[in-house]
Amino acid sequence: MITYRPLTPTDFEQFWALDSYAFARQYHRGRYTPEVIAQLRGLFVNGEHVAQLQIMPFQMQAGHGELPVGALGSVATWPQHRRRGYAQRLLRAACDELRERGAVLALLYPFHADFYHRLGWALAGERRLVQPTPTHLRAFAPAPGSYHPVGVDQIEELDTIYRGALRGRYGPLVRDRTWWQIDVLQTWDGEPYSAYIWRDEQGNGRSYLIYRLERRSDGDRLVCRDIVALDPLARAQLFVFIAYHADQIVAAEIPTPIDAPLNALLPTPAPTTVIPLFMQRVLDVTRLVSLYPFATVNGRLRIQVADDWLNNNVGCYQIEWYDGQTTVSRLDHATVDLACTSSTLGQLLSRYLHPRTAAAFGLLTVYQRAALTLLEQALAGLPPFCGDYW
Repeated sequence: MITYRPLTPTDFEQFWALDSYAFARQYHRGRYTPEVIAQLRGLFVNGEHVAQLQIMPFQMQAGHGELPVGALGSVATWPQHRRRGYAQRLLRAACDELRERGAVLALLYPFHADFYHRLGWALAGERRLVQPTPTHLRAFAPAPGSYHPVGVDQIEELDTIYRGALRGRYGPLVRDRTWWQIDVLQTWDGEPYSAYIWRDEQGNGRSYLIYRLERRSDGDRLVCRDIVALDPLARAQLFVFIAYHADQIVAAEIPTPIDAPLNALLPTPAPTTVIPLFMQRVLDVTRLVSLYPFATVNGRLRIQVADDWLNNNVGCYQIEWYDGQTTVSRLDHATVDLACTSSTLGQLLSRYLHPRTAAAFGLLTVYQRAALTLLEQALAGLPPFCGDYW
């Protein structure tokens, strides 16, 4: 008999053993409070623990609104039980649970992207990791203001800057105090990051930097966990701060949204890598589209959605926009304007994939060009970004 259920405190040592076996990284045990243990799920075969994961409910920023989502982490199966479909059974049960709880998307960072892609997960976006030397950053000039070390007592101020700077993007998590304290201001092994706020002459916090100094064989690096600013001047002051470490580091590692033009501002381009964001899976098309904060448009389109793994998503959906309101209805039989999979729909809503691009590469079938134009207008906005891992 196969059973999916929440893990209890008495199951925790089994969870810890498999998590330690499956992942090179290891969270500190103090992270697993009773609230976190309540998020753990296990798959049992005739009472034997064979696989597990963690469900983390979040609100995720999506443009100028928020979506209820579930982040999945610590997905693992004991080696003697692999290749038997247990991970897929575990994920299916978790998705069913999340959907019943009102989540519209399941998010994860994959151990094997192809495995999740076959189950309908799709990449939600990309970000850049720019690695300038302090010399690169000397192009930025200091401005009147000051830097202040901060910690848990300044979480409210940090969160105000974070929300303001990333407003309009798809993907940032809405961080509660616990997430700030445990997952942003601390490393996975429980060590505190260094954190500074830059305040202007009036004492207003306008940017912040959360980072660690990391020893490498080729020299020390300043590795940014978060680097967030409300405006270009405030952002420049963080680069000035990093440049102050010229005698201490050989380079910094700065994560940026894919559209941030940091290299265009430097005298010479710094080494840059493109890094995938999380993958996401649509759990409930009707609820997702109903809650999604589209740009203001007026019009109607009908889209056929296919899904090989979650049959509840399959169908024809009529989407109407009028005076800032979205109405979604499911039709039994209708002539459609557009057609795609639920995976492609998720990528369109994340704004990682533009409708015209999807159409050009055969991911979105277009029967009515006017519907394609309308969808482009409804999905206007900034590219996705997320600075969190789980």
